[in-house]
Amino acid sequence: MTLRVATVLSAREWEARLVAAARSSATVRLVLRAFLPTEVADQADNLDVVVVGSETPWATTARLIAWRRNGIRVVGVHPTGDRPAAERLRAAQADLVLPDDLSAEAMLREIRLIEPAATRTEGTAPLLAVTGARGAPGRTEVAFAMAWNASGVVPTTLIDADLDAPGVAIRLGIPPRPDLADAVDAVHGAGTLSASLMHQIGRLAVLAGSHRPGEPPLRPEPVFDVVDAARTRGPVVVDTGPWPANQEIIKASTDAVIVADGSPTGIVRAAGVTSEWTGPPPRLVVNRVRPIHRADIEVAIRKWTGLEPHAWIPPLSSMTAAARSAAEPVRRLRTILASLGAPR
Repeated sequence: MTLRVATVLSAREWEARLVAAARSSATVRLVLRAFLPTEVADQADNLDVVVVGSETPWATTARLIAWRRNGIRVVGVHPTGDRPAAERLRAAQADLVLPDDLSAEAMLREIRLIEPAATRTEGTAPLLAVTGARGAPGRTEVAFAMAWNASGVVPTTLIDADLDAPGVAIRLGIPPRPDLADAVDAVHGAGTLSASLMHQIGRLAVLAGSHRPGEPPLRPEPVFDVVDAARTRGPVVVDTGPWPANQEIIKASTDAVIVADGSPTGIVRAAGVTSEWTGPPPRLVVNRVRPIHRADIEVAIRKWTGLEPHAWIPPLSSMTAAARSAAEPVRRLRTILASLGAPR
């Protein structure tokens, strides 16, 4: 059987030597030289092994565990004599750790001896990404209501991944810590997401967004690792923030919702989202639509976004009151969104 291998691009010599040897080998097929983690994720079904250097900043414990959960074996390469780098790779649960002074042929021989994964054990729990254009179309309220609906059936996690203006903690009236930044630290250290990082509201576990003035904002890559780790717990609903933020999460989702404001400006902004869309076929929720205007808005939505609206939310004073008082999502909103079903 031909082994399907990807390398992660590196400035160190070992990677170029290994690529050349793989291309001339009859038993190894080089599928990819990855620069970004999304490239590995896109090819996960076509890969048996990923070879990555210890110098790769995004090759964290959580990322390597996620690859292994996808049924991909991981080979880590470290500078010869760099014992801390080798230990980091072992701590990250790499299947094989090699020094970079091995010949390319010896590396290939070691790689071929790795036992293939018996099954792909990727978390099959649904992942619902809720996004929308800038301009506060109601994305957080929709994400909260859909997570609340889902938690009535099975324990569900709601993650606020809006890196610019997280609002879930304020909306739910929960403490700002622990937050997403704490989860990033924990997942990158241990590769798992502890329940102690969650705020529990009934069967809904909530991970608050991170807002820490004076600290640099979180990067999308480690946030994806947190979401991926959360999927091992059960269904996950993510407020991804305004498009195009967190596209890696959206692309990996099993289900996606675009929330659009039912105004001329909101429709134009939603059209910008759909024109650039990368991810599963999205379902469109149109917010703040008065019944008297719905027919005209429906024509415009179809024309400019190319999507058929799945749910219409009228202006609801009760929804505004619930948000101000940190109450549960109002029944009417939950009923409207229940027509979309549970995260798939």
